[in-house]
Amino acid sequence: MTPPRISIIVPLYNKVNEVQRAIDSIFAQTIQNFELIIVDGGSTDGSLDVIKKYESDSRYHLIHQLSKGLPAGRNEGIAAAGADLIAFLDADDEWLPTYIEQILKLNADYPSAGLYATAYIPTYGNQTQKLPLCEIPKKPWNGILDSYFRSTALAMQPPFSPCCVTIPKSTYDRVGLFNPSLNIGEDTEMWGRIALCLPIAYSSTEGAKYHWISNNKMTNIRMPIDHHPFYKYILSLPEQEEVINNTDGLQLYLEMEELNMAYINLIAGNKQYVKENLKIVQSKYFLKRKLLLELLLYLPSQIVKKIPLIKQKTLDRIRIWMSG
Repeated sequence: MTPPRISIIVPLYNKVNEVQRAIDSIFAQTIQNFELIIVDGGSTDGSLDVIKKYESDSRYHLIHQLSKGLPAGRNEGIAAAGADLIAFLDADDEWLPTYIEQILKLNADYPSAGLYATAYIPTYGNQTQKLPLCEIPKKPWNGILDSYFRSTALAMQPPFSPCCVTIPKSTYDRVGLFNPSLNIGEDTEMWGRIALCLPIAYSSTEGAKYHWISNNKMTNIRMPIDHHPFYKYILSLPEQEEVINNTDGLQLYLEMEELNMAYINLIAGNKQYVKENLKIVQSKYFLKRKLLLELLLYLPSQIVKKIPLIKQKTLDRIRIWMSG
């Protein structure tokens, strides 16, 4: 049997209304030489009944997760993968038909890259939004990112999400697996570790749709966290000062992530964490956003907690304005 060119890991937990859309988008790819690994974290809403129809396909594999948490589930999928390239698709997102084709072209053109990714379409129900890209050429463009950290900081978000990321097995040998102790920021913590030592190959042509509105979306969860996991990873390095000084855009990126943590901590009601996050932000580039968060500290907690009720699309526009 010809080995699969790419292994696809789909973590699943109670996504009965979305999982079929995700899997159908995989089987609609222009490249069909893949294996699909569903890692179920104990779904109880009928999700497993929805995906039973795929059992007859030899490319389909179902794993019942033994560990707890999204990063641990991804790690179990990685351990079971048979291909050298490992792609991720959350059960509430979807790929466009040429995603695998785009990734394989990136891999062929830039075989030494540690991560391959495409742009994506932010989707809110039936509405879509343009993904903000900074210092990355407009589509159609494929290439190595000059600085993942700087591009991410200037756009105030990464140019890709987990739904459009593929990582070679050799990268895990270099940087390790997802940190299973994390329940927030585990993806960007991994992207950061990769970007510190390996090139990132990117296509500015969209390869996926990221759905903001779904049941049980991990990004909807708000809990206090003292600092972003990647910030703490950098602080754990004995040569942290040298790494920050010699990595283009890293200082700005760390400040951006701490701003994100300040926002999350504000919603979670931990104002002390917010103050600690904002102390790290010194760049004039983020001044407007920092000032806004400082002002929000004076609002009553019951009002602050209602901020997430604003449509996510509106929040994104506010964040983009604050970055200007």
